[in-house]
Amino acid sequence: MGKYDKLFEEITLGNKVTVKNRFMLAPMCDDSSDDGEVNDQQVAYLGLRSADVGIANTGYAYVNDSGIQIKGQISAAHDKNITGLSKLAYAMKRGGAKAILQLSHAGRDATGSHEYGNRVYAPSQVDFPWVHYDFSEMTEQDIQQMIQDYKQATRRAIQAGFDGIEIHNCNHDLLQQFFSSYSNRRTDQWGGSLEKRMAFPLAILKSVREAAILENRNDFIIGWRISPEERHGQTVGYDVDEMVQQTNKVLNEGIDYLNLSLNIAAGYNNGKRPDYNAIPINHKKSFATIFRELAGNIPVYVGTNIFSADDALKASDSDEGVAGVYVGREMLIDPNFVNKIKNHKEEQIINTTTIEHLRDVKLPDGFIDNYADTDGSTRSVSYRNGIPLPGLD
Repeated sequence: MGKYDKLFEEITLGNKVTVKNRFMLAPMCDDSSDDGEVNDQQVAYLGLRSADVGIANTGYAYVNDSGIQIKGQISAAHDKNITGLSKLAYAMKRGGAKAILQLSHAGRDATGSHEYGNRVYAPSQVDFPWVHYDFSEMTEQDIQQMIQDYKQATRRAIQAGFDGIEIHNCNHDLLQQFFSSYSNRRTDQWGGSLEKRMAFPLAILKSVREAAILENRNDFIIGWRISPEERHGQTVGYDVDEMVQQTNKVLNEGIDYLNLSLNIAAGYNNGKRPDYNAIPINHKKSFATIFRELAGNIPVYVGTNIFSADDALKASDSDEGVAGVYVGREMLIDPNFVNKIKNHKEEQIINTTTIEHLRDVKLPDGFIDNYADTDGSTRSVSYRNGIPLPGLD
């Protein structure tokens, strides 16, 4: 039995669908779409990196034109997007991966929508120091329309041939804004108490499940991505105990896997690079342990700083729950990361890169622009040296 065989065990999701191994291609926005439409560069990029994983995630796709976080984000907001999304789903599924379309709405952080001249809105009209444009508080009509927009985006994902969707309930997007007491100051049914602050994310989950039922797709995968807590210095939007309560409701409603997003902006690990083994304040267990124990038979995916076969093995090693591992930055550099581990060639994994190499491994132009120095020259990138890559989920 090989050291890394565990990584290539099948995982059974909540809806009894099996995936071929424990690896997930992490959702990463590539900044490269043409007015929301999928292009050939994106198809090649995701097709190459989906070949060996069990689950392959797109970068976040916005569900309506008010929710565009950055220009170059893909769209699931219109029926005209289905043709391009179909090409993407086909490329991602070709090697046996389950293709997942991640759905999102940026809420107050919809910088792309602002730049396009679209209306930007959020749960509450709060002065956030990093937002430098006007946005409005959502009306009841806005909220009900948003619930339908997620439902219709899910229908489009199904019609495009995706195996599932992942709901982006993290990284300060709209669903997290509703759950955060820092962002949500409403006094109606959608804000105030913990129960009311979690009402909107739960309504979104119910709506996408209804879409799958209407399309007669009991095998359609619904993933749920969370930030375990939200801290802005001394200000707490919510703590891990509150997210546990939300996640328990979500599990009861029905999801097929849980995905833990740990990012620096959320305040984890005292501002250092995020760590799924980090111990939250006033706790004795890590984020990964807390949510794996809670989820039970529902797989929980963790990642962050996965640069080697041993990193992946550590992330998937668990005595509680079902453990999967997502890989992001490393699979940008080395699309054959998983294949090399499977074929006992882990010593050949590439950890550093140049702009020329990124072009060779089919990163889209918009993504490559994130690596270039301001003078247009190229530079070597080593993630082990802690150089961050912007624009990733």
